[in-house]
Amino acid sequence: MGFTVPDAHLLALDAHDGQVDEHGRDHYLAHLRPVAELLRPHGPLAEMAGLLRDIVETTREHPDPARRYDLDRLRALGVPEVVVEAVDAVTRRPGEPYMSGLISRAAAHPLGRLVELAVNSHHLAASAALAETDPEKARRLREGRYRPARRMLLAAEAADRLHGCRVLV
Repeated sequence: MGFTVPDAHLLALDAHDGQVDEHGRDHYLAHLRPVAELLRPHGPLAEMAGLLRDIVETTREHPDPARRYDLDRLRALGVPEVVVEAVDAVTRRPGEPYMSGLISRAAAHPLGRLVELAVNSHHLAASAALAETDPEKARRLREGRYRPARRMLLAAEAADRLHGCRVLV
């Protein structure tokens, strides 16, 4: 039958087991599942890409080689190629600039762009919550990072005559 959305959930759960964010929240529950839910209306490939978006970046330095994932390992597991490409498009490289690196690359890939727009929506919502405890940091992130990235991603979406102009998250 091939790789499915439930398979992507199980892979994300296993790959991110024990990972927590800076607030001590489970990475899968706080960051992957909400983005996948935003992407669900765009189909199973989008939902899979949202679930697997961090798998390469957050496991590349794992001390246990069996817990590291790269693009070839995803392919070997049967992850659809377009999902692997989207994961590549939204995986930040070590030392890479945010806007001219990650966001530019994500903007160039139709599914990667959609995933990054969902991530961006999630970050903007988190920025609103952060504003309650650290308004200056929330403003810096929102105005210096998330809104400029969103403009760049939306411009790429609007310019894409083949894949763009989807109902955006």
